[in-house]
Amino acid sequence: MSGGDPVLVNVPLLDAVAEPPPHARVRALKKHLIGALRDLRVAKRPDKLIQTPTREPTGFTATVLAAGCATCQGHCCMGGGEHAYIDERTMARVRSDHPGLPEGAVIRLFLDRIAPLSYRASCLFHGPEGCTLGRGLRAELCNAYYCNGLRDFLKLGPVSGPVRIVAARDGRERRSPVLRPGEFNDPA
Repeated sequence: MSGGDPVLVNVPLLDAVAEPPPHARVRALKKHLIGALRDLRVAKRPDKLIQTPTREPTGFTATVLAAGCATCQGHCCMGGGEHAYIDERTMARVRSDHPGLPEGAVIRLFLDRIAPLSYRASCLFHGPEGCTLGRGLRAELCNAYYCNGLRDFLKLGPVSGPVRIVAARDGRERRSPVLRPGEFNDPA
């Protein structure tokens, strides 16, 4: 698809307050991580829990997806709360990626990445700069999920013309700059 007018990609708008995470929320996350590791320990076939990772997008598609998330500022992360969707499947992958790392060190991998400022009532790893967890520590759900607007963009197939992201909610709106293939360090 190409053309002069930008393809508009509509995404939700998060308009929340970022604050230092309260200690009670951090304790709840730590308790959750300990529980996820416990569930992994009692699993009969922990190797079968490891999910195939979702391929990371590349090229202009990656640029548009990143701009979509940045313009929205993470509405989908609101459900992550004090668990970030991390469960025994996530822990199985992390343990496989870091063999021999003691359980306490695995928990520290996560706790050290809590956003210094996280959005109130959102995922503890959700800060003004986005997710503070690398893809290897995120729940696979987080790596694979795209909102309806970004999924619709992906269904268009390769887009060779300009794109603009529009995040809107309750009469408020935030727009990305117009994105063009070949700009923004895009290798395509």
